[in-house]
Amino acid sequence: MATPSFKSRSLAAIKSLTHHFEIEFNYSESKHLPVGQYISSPIFSVKGYEWALHFYPHGNSLAKNNGTHASLFLKYFSKIKEVQAEFSLNILDKKGEHSSTRKPQVHTFTSHPNNDDWGYALFISRVEIDTLFCKDGLVIISCNIRVVSEPAGVDDCSDGMCQDIQKLWRRGERFDVTFEVQEERICAHKFMLAARSPVFEAELYGSMKEAKSSSIKIKDMKAEVFEALLHFIYTDKFDDGKLKHGLSDELVQDLFAAADRYALEKLKMQCQKRLHMDLSIDTVLTTLTLAEQHNSAWLKEKCLQFASKSKNFTQLALTEEYVQMMQSFPPLLVELRQKVKDSSN
Repeated sequence: MATPSFKSRSLAAIKSLTHHFEIEFNYSESKHLPVGQYISSPIFSVKGYEWALHFYPHGNSLAKNNGTHASLFLKYFSKIKEVQAEFSLNILDKKGEHSSTRKPQVHTFTSHPNNDDWGYALFISRVEIDTLFCKDGLVIISCNIRVVSEPAGVDDCSDGMCQDIQKLWRRGERFDVTFEVQEERICAHKFMLAARSPVFEAELYGSMKEAKSSSIKIKDMKAEVFEALLHFIYTDKFDDGKLKHGLSDELVQDLFAAADRYALEKLKMQCQKRLHMDLSIDTVLTTLTLAEQHNSAWLKEKCLQFASKSKNFTQLALTEEYVQMMQSFPPLLVELRQKVKDSSN
């Protein structure tokens, strides 16, 4: 799959009504992609169900158009068996207006891989994109989506069972494993950790020595970061303000590394988005190094784009972080300098 390049913004977030998302794809960077490869938007949630847009710059395999048209599909990611949704997809022109009045479609999405996406194999011709809709190398897709019907009891589950599990954690009840992190003892439930993370599952129920122990020592991680990790595992959310210092840039960087360590892909994606939003002269080189170490091609590219801007690079070249990167990651420095050279041409 291609490296994603996008921005996303939700323009409405009222439960049970239509949600409007605008998702920005870097079309210029995707022109080299062959037929069948796509760029994915961030995953977005409507009434607790998760979707993403898959944009095929040269069409998917169903298009059979030799790459003359782009394809666009709404893909369902939730594990709940099925949900019926009404949605419409449009591309915005250079003035930010809809290109057409496509009629909304109603589709029943299921967790089965053969019925988890729906959309247009022939969404729009590449000629039209180049001439009418591509502005500064970017195209913007508008997505309106509304949940029409859902399985009985879904809301009861999300507001009942899930909250009950969180209460067990917050009240400190029925814990069966303890972690030693920076001289602090942090307790949790094995079943919850194993259900959320394949790494924890292997550690707690596999053949590793940790599976035989009720107390596990976590090395190379701050206690506050591990607490933030558990907060996500139990709530599926970032910090809600109950951590000691909130989510500082440094904590999000550490949490990004922890998410990669425990294969929590959704948390890793959320950290990437937050780190991208908060890029600054003070954070970009540290974030760039992290992206390189933890195999995030998308975040790495965003950091390189920010750092290679002439004004930014002039400031960065005088920092201690730049010297450290020069010593520890010479190939990364070569990429950055090449990016600076390319941007100046």
